Amino acid sequence: MTLESQSSRLARAHRPWLWVLGLTALLRLLSLDAVPLTDHTEARYAEIARLMVVLGDWLSPHVTPTEVFWAKPPLATWGQALALQLFGFSAWAARLPALLWSVGALGALAWMLAGTLSRLQVCVALVLLALSPLFFVSAGAVMTDATLSATVLWVHAAWWRVLQTEGSARTRAGRWLAFGLALALLTKGPAAAVLALLPILVHATWRRHWPVVATLLRDPWSWLICLGAALPWYVLAELKTPGFLNYFVLGEHVMRFIQPGWQGDRYGFAHAQPLGMIWLFTALAALPALLLLLLRGLWWLFQRLMNRRNAAAGLDHAATQLSAQTAELRAFALCIALAPLLLFTFAHNLIWTYAMTALPGVAILTLCALPTAALAQARSWFLALALLIVFAWAYFFKLPGIGSENSDLTLIQAYERACAGQDCGLRYQDKPPYSAYFYTAGRLYVGMPGAAGAPGFTVRPFSEAAKMPGNALLCNKRNCLFRDDATIGLSE
Repeated sequence: MTLESQSSRLARAHRPWLWVLGLTALLRLLSLDAVPLTDHTEARYAEIARLMVVLGDWLSPHVTPTEVFWAKPPLATWGQALALQLFGFSAWAARLPALLWSVGALGALAWMLAGTLSRLQVCVALVLLALSPLFFVSAGAVMTDATLSATVLWVHAAWWRVLQTEGSARTRAGRWLAFGLALALLTKGPAAAVLALLPILVHATWRRHWPVVATLLRDPWSWLICLGAALPWYVLAELKTPGFLNYFVLGEHVMRFIQPGWQGDRYGFAHAQPLGMIWLFTALAALPALLLLLLRGLWWLFQRLMNRRNAAAGLDHAATQLSAQTAELRAFALCIALAPLLLFTFAHNLIWTYAMTALPGVAILTLCALPTAALAQARSWFLALALLIVFAWAYFFKLPGIGSENSDLTLIQAYERACAGQDCGLRYQDKPPYSAYFYTAGRLYVGMPGAAGAPGFTVRPFSEAAKMPGNALLCNKRNCLFRDDATIGLSE
């Protein structure tokens, strides 16, 4: 193959990766309603968004019609509520904003890497991030994590653009950084600000970029943009519901992380974990990129031990040149990957989604470790397609059953079939889960006594089903639906 033909092939090598990226987005779009809204997290946030539409209160999210939700700022909820208002109350509509935020995160990563890496490398980095399990799951889940990922990554991308530009272009990038930080504050508050700024501060210290930081801090417009976009909501929320700032700042951002099994959570329970669990969570969340990175590192060590330093892990000459040219990028990517790990290593209460902001750093580090020539080969993007097929199998064949066991949608559907269009009564022996409130359009808040003469139904804990085997219309892992005439004599 001539040098000219090889160059032409490399110039077109990014196209299959673009197709993989497009298929990934299409799969996530088609799978948005493949799984019911599950309790507790997804159904709760979907119900909060539904209540925002029904109550018409776009300032204070509500966890019930009479109780405000102080655990999170409203940026993610605003998107979910807007989608529900536009497309109706469904799981598909509630999950759509997460997909759009995730596309925005990929756009931020592309903006960050453009001009530093080739189109092929940028596309591969996007695929590595998009196919990370946590990123893929969050891209279609009613949570705040997709919004957090997009806003924090926008801040990191803007910092990289600040370092790559001068003059007015640097000033504009700094103001975009300030705007991204404001959005992060409206997503998860101070925790989001720490996740966004910690990698930048570590990178600035390590690589001696403090003069650049000082330049950004001297721009009054950056302060005005950040505080002007984020602060008004915090002030209005505290004025409307006094006590919000005390609970949100002290409780959600201090006690949650330092007190094991924190009992002050108003809306759920703290997830007590062993110290250092964030490292395992990140390893699972970042697969397969992290696995590729580790294998590449082991291969490099093996080659060094075999005294094949000229091969240097099998990197070709172009990749070796790239390694020298992107030392700064790799340093910043390492800061992005390690910052949440260092932040949460000594936290007692956390879940695997706390690894979300580390994923772009892992993707960039993996991309920089892979030989450019190998990325242009069909077997590389075939492996990505194979992983995409695994995700498709999981979402269309495996997860629907698991989701049904963790949602009351199937019980509500069974009730509606048995009711056959009548005004039937429905009551829960215990407090209904959020999925029941969402899928009954909130009718359970005021009770569903039903019309005279219409059949009545009761949902009881799964343990009650053992007292009357065979009489339950349908069960999931927590609850069972009974027709009232079949529960006569069942202890209350």
